[in-house]
Amino acid sequence: MSDEQHRRPHGHSSHDPNHVHNFDHMASSLLSEERRSWQDPERIFDSVGIPDSGVMVDIGCGPGFFTVPAAARCRGTVIGMDASPHLLSICRSRLDVAGCSNAELVLMDAGNSIPLAGESAELVLIANVLHDMTSPPALLAEVARILKPGGRLVNIDWSRDDSEFGPPQEIRLSADESSSMMLSAGLRIESTLDAGPYHYCQVARK
Repeated sequence: MSDEQHRRPHGHSSHDPNHVHNFDHMASSLLSEERRSWQDPERIFDSVGIPDSGVMVDIGCGPGFFTVPAAARCRGTVIGMDASPHLLSICRSRLDVAGCSNAELVLMDAGNSIPLAGESAELVLIANVLHDMTSPPALLAEVARILKPGGRLVNIDWSRDDSEFGPPQEIRLSADESSSMMLSAGLRIESTLDAGPYHYCQVARK
């Protein structure tokens, strides 16, 4: 997969046929069995643990690679957020096919604000997204705002090691860089989990 297939689109119109084609191609790549072979959401959720109730938020959810299996496990509400209306529509279709009625989808703007009330979420997932935000520290501050006291952030992102696909090396965040930004936002790193050969996974608590 190319870098662009792993970077979130921002601000494209879903009414442009070319953009729709590009998003369909991106969705196909993001949902591929090849990706699942090296980043399995079920295995990651087994390690992280999904809250039995309350709200889980998936920021940059795209077509629902993590959102759909999370909603299938969670007895509470899963909120998927993305800047692409078209990818959200694909996610909604997949949720409907899976029979998940406990998921809500929210369109985000291209900035770093999260349109949710403060202290409203038990768990926030940011998968393969933090490095691509305009201001990762600002996004993490927003995550801290919406997490309940004791709530958790799960950050999965590309490691700095060379790989044949993924985002350019120069925009990737090391685990240490991400940890430092989380601490500044008031989030304490609790554990580091295996997220496959190309990524790291950090669990932080408010």
